[in-house]
Amino acid sequence: MDELDLYSLKRRLERVNETIDVARATIDPGFLRHARRELLPLPLIDRPPRIDARGVFPDFASRPARALQNKRVGVLCSGGGGACIASVGAARALEEAGIEPALITSCSGGTIWGSMWAAGLSAHDMAEFSLSWRAEDYLDIQWAKMPLFLLSALRGFTGLAKGEAIEHLFDTALLDLPVGDTPIPFASIVYNMDLGEVDYFGSTRTPDLTLGQLVRVAIALPLFIESVRIGDHLWVDGGIIDVFPLGPFIEDGGFDHVFGLNFMLPPQLEPYDITGWQERPMGILKGSRQLEQGYHLELARRSQRALGDTLTVVDPVDYSLLRGVSFYDMFLDRRQWPAIMRKGYDEMTEALKPFRRARRTAPAAK
Repeated sequence: MDELDLYSLKRRLERVNETIDVARATIDPGFLRHARRELLPLPLIDRPPRIDARGVFPDFASRPARALQNKRVGVLCSGGGGACIASVGAARALEEAGIEPALITSCSGGTIWGSMWAAGLSAHDMAEFSLSWRAEDYLDIQWAKMPLFLLSALRGFTGLAKGEAIEHLFDTALLDLPVGDTPIPFASIVYNMDLGEVDYFGSTRTPDLTLGQLVRVAIALPLFIESVRIGDHLWVDGGIIDVFPLGPFIEDGGFDHVFGLNFMLPPQLEPYDITGWQERPMGILKGSRQLEQGYHLELARRSQRALGDTLTVVDPVDYSLLRGVSFYDMFLDRRQWPAIMRKGYDEMTEALKPFRRARRTAPAAK
């Protein structure tokens, strides 16, 4: 009877899609080549690609967003794996607009670059830091435990990768900076695996955690990347529940405007109309994908309604590119990153246009 449980059936539909994605990966030579090069590099053959940060952005141009001057502006960096590096381009656009966020919230991959932003790094510094990485700097696969993973002997095993490498990378580069000391307040949504509760780690609630620890929690995903023990419990990425975490802005209620960088949900949070899916060949798969993202999209749309005109949703990348193996490939193949950063810059620059108009002043009294 447990197999007939509604949530069990939903999960089985998701596994069908996951199986299809894995099958596509096995016949995608580009992805297999990138994965092999990054995860199992061959001595003398697989040399780390040299990626120059120069030329990613055009020359700095001051473009003041006058309507937002002296206003409280927030930024959300949603989940989206390697595509979240577009946040660097968004940061550059806001620098040109003369805006420093009053708060950055994030989850998953958004926390990787959101934390750099909160630490006070310029967009140029964020780009240079990111493009200097080598695979071993942020990937630490536990190859010795692979047989256990494949055999589902998971006792005492919560993930294939540990996450220690990326924590060390950030703590070294940012000098063990506690999140309570970041120039820009920061909050990353997390999920308590033990208690089944959502929370936020960041400047207010966990000021003593380093940014490296926050990033490690944000990329933790059961079975793939180990859960992280903080205090008495194990924590993972809160993006498994809410991939567009606007909660802190709603709770605060005092932000003049919020820019939400959307990487994983349909453009402008508008769901696709798949009417007639049940009559198409294998339409159940399209229906199951709609169901799979349904609760993420509904949570995001409720938050969008709560903020109303205060929120501008920015779509820095084509979210359909994050389907299947592309989600992982964008993180493995760093040669794509300059173009993704530039796309983030272009989209945020466009989103800021309405705020560059000069503020109207009241007519002088006669």
